[in-house]
Amino acid sequence: MNWNDYPYDFELERIKRLIKERGARRIGLQLPAGLKRVAPGIATDISDATGADVIISGNSCYGACDIDEKLAGIVDMLFHFGHTELKKGGFTNEASKIVYSLQKKVVFIELRSSVDVMPVVEKAVAAIKGNSVGLVATVQHVHTLGEAKKMLARMGKEVVIGKSNKLKYEGQVLGCDFSSAVVSCDEILFVGSGTFHPAGIALYTGKRIIAADPFTTQINILEADALRKKRYLAIEKALDAKSFGILISMKSGQFNLGKAIALRSKALDKGLTAFLIAMDEISEEILLGFKVDAFVNTACPRLAEDFGQFKVLSCKEFEVVLGERSWEDIF
Repeated sequence: MNWNDYPYDFELERIKRLIKERGARRIGLQLPAGLKRVAPGIATDISDATGADVIISGNSCYGACDIDEKLAGIVDMLFHFGHTELKKGGFTNEASKIVYSLQKKVVFIELRSSVDVMPVVEKAVAAIKGNSVGLVATVQHVHTLGEAKKMLARMGKEVVIGKSNKLKYEGQVLGCDFSSAVVSCDEILFVGSGTFHPAGIALYTGKRIIAADPFTTQINILEADALRKKRYLAIEKALDAKSFGILISMKSGQFNLGKAIALRSKALDKGLTAFLIAMDEISEEILLGFKVDAFVNTACPRLAEDFGQFKVLSCKEFEVVLGERSWEDIF
C-alpha cells in the first residue's frame, strides 16, 4: 500500500523543507509497526527530493519514550512518526538528560488523521449513560475534540476536556499518561483505535469508558471493575512467589535503574530473592529464559498487562506484594 493511501498527514513537504534548511545529508525514519510498510516509499520520496541518504529504523516505535537512540546517533535528523515530544518532567530523572539531548535531533511527525470522527461520536452518544462526559483522544485525533465537544453539547451532554502537564495538547492521552482524563464527569469518551488506551484510562480513572473508533465506527465499552479484577488476580498469584526478576528497560525514555535497585533492596529486606535484569525489548520469549517465580516491570507502566502466561507486576503492584501498599491504593 502506498503511503498516500493512509488517512494520515505524513507532512512530507515539511520534512523535505526541514532537511534542505538544515543541510542534513543523512536522515533516519522511525515509524510504528503498523506503518513500517510505507517507510520505503517515504524514504524514496525524501531521497529523490533532497539527495539525502535515508535509513529506516527496524526497531520498535511505541512512543516518545522509545526514540531509536542508536539510529539518532548516526544521522543528522531523525523523523519520529506517530507521537509528540514530552515536556520536561515526562521522564524519570535518569532518563531525562538522555532523552532531551536526543530530542534536539528528533522531529516528531504527529500523523494527524484526516478521517471524520463526527459519525462515530454521534453514534457513541447512545452509549453514554451520564449527563457529563470527559473527552480524550490520541494525538492522531486530538485536533477534532473541539468539534466533537460542540456536537455532544448540542445533543445535551456536558463535556469536559482536561489537560496533562506533560503532554502537548488538551485531551491528549498516552499509554503511560492519562491525567487528561482525570476530570469531574460521569464517564469518559475516548476517540481512537484499539483497546490499549481506553483500557488504561479505565484502570487509571475507575470510570466507565466508551471507546469510539473513527476508522471502523465501532463502539466498545470498558468497565473499570472488570479490568481491575484482572490486576488484583495477578497480585494474588504473586503473593506466594519467592524469587523475582526486576526488569530494567534500556530504552532511554523508560530507563529507571534507581527504582529497580530500590525495589530489589525492599525485596531482600523481606527475605525474598530478587535479580536485576536489563534488556532493550521486554518480550515473553526473553522472559521464558529466566527461572524466577514472578517479574516486576520498571519500564512502561502498561507492560505488566501484556503478558498472559507470566506473573508480571507493576512497581505499585509489587509494593502490595511486599506489604508496603494496599490494594485500594494501586490506582
